[in-house]
Amino acid sequence: MTYRGMNGDDPHKLSDIIAADEATPSLGRQVFNGVTGTLVLLVTGILVLLVVLWKSP
Repeated sequence: MTYRGMNGDDPHKLSDIIAADEATPSLGRQVFNGVTGTLVLLVTGILVLLVVLWKSP
C-alpha cells in the first residue's frame, strides 16, 4: 500500500500540519503571545543579571 495525496501530489512531498488555533490567530492572541514572550525574556534577563551580580566579587 502506498501513500497518495488527496490532489494526486507527489507522495514524497512534505506538507505542514496546521493546528486549529494556528490557522488564523486573532489579533488578541498575537498580542498576548508577544507580551508573554517579552515578559519571559525580561524575567530571564533579570535572573541572569542577579546571578552574575551575586557571584561577582
